[in-house]
Amino acid sequence: MDPQRLGQTTVVVAIADPDLLDQVLSVTAVVGVEPLVVSDPALLRPHWASASMLLLGVDHADRVAAMGLPRRAEVYLIAGEQTSAAQAQQWSIRLGAAMAPLPASAGWLSEALADLSRTGRVTGSVVCVVGGSGGVGASTLAAGLAFVAARASQRTMLIDADTRSGGLDLLLGAERTPGWRWPRLASARGHLGDLTGQLAVVEGVDLLSMARGESTQGWELQAEQLKSVLLSAMRSHDITVLDLPRTLGTAACEALRRAKLAVLLVRDDVRGVAAGREVVRELEGECDRFGVVVRQGRSRLLQPDLVATGIGLPLLGLLPDDLGLALAAERGDPPARSARSSLARLSRELLGNLPQSCPAAEKALARA
Repeated sequence: MDPQRLGQTTVVVAIADPDLLDQVLSVTAVVGVEPLVVSDPALLRPHWASASMLLLGVDHADRVAAMGLPRRAEVYLIAGEQTSAAQAQQWSIRLGAAMAPLPASAGWLSEALADLSRTGRVTGSVVCVVGGSGGVGASTLAAGLAFVAARASQRTMLIDADTRSGGLDLLLGAERTPGWRWPRLASARGHLGDLTGQLAVVEGVDLLSMARGESTQGWELQAEQLKSVLLSAMRSHDITVLDLPRTLGTAACEALRRAKLAVLLVRDDVRGVAAGREVVRELEGECDRFGVVVRQGRSRLLQPDLVATGIGLPLLGLLPDDLGLALAAERGDPPARSARSSLARLSRELLGNLPQSCPAAEKALARA
């Protein structure tokens, strides 16, 4: 069956169970999407990177996992009523795929297909920022990246993924700005629509921040919640920047697997290098494009290239200590407001080197 392209949309289905396949084809028919159905999982390989969505049966999960394909977004594991939850969960984790049991999830799958056909393939870029140690300025760098991208006319979302950060809105002086915070999305699961218009907006950046005292005691951000928000952001925004916690868990790894760039910010001293190496050890294999930005103190204790070599990551840039950044944070002024600041220059450089950046976007970033 030939795929029908709606814009850039191609849905590929690989399910052996004929009854389960019929259920999926019924859903796609209602939405008006004609998928490409492959009988052999080996035929998935040429479509793995280009397809808008892949629907895999649990009965093919072992063969797909053995192919060693890279992780990607918009992969769904289709299970029938007879499939045990433990079996489906096992393959869901191994493949990095969301579970869609049928017929229970037929409505949700229909909405996801309809939304995909309207908006086309997920194309937005994800950038993650991790601090090698406390107080190094990872949140400031994440915010700077977001504001520089927004000034370059890129639709941008900034996500606070650190439940103990106190709220990224405080750094931006947006604690009183109306809009959803994480408590509103604490139970997010599966497919979400466009969050534009629901979140706080700060100088053109859609902000999803933690909130103070509103979450249930002991609440932690889970991988499934972050994945739902990320997939929504990648459909609607050009750039999504995440401020990740130093105590990394499954949610942070979920974001890193989708990142086109992950930045580790470390101090230029021996402890900074040691802390950075521990983060790298914990995140090994989670992101293909991981590099280090060196936070230079006034004493400039270690050369940046030595810091990067000691950590084992490529050097992406330098962020000198800037008293103005600290003062701006105390005032609640957004970072990188001045286009001539070191933070703005670094942000332009990092965003300009994102893979698959279009020429128009690169020119806009150069002017931001």
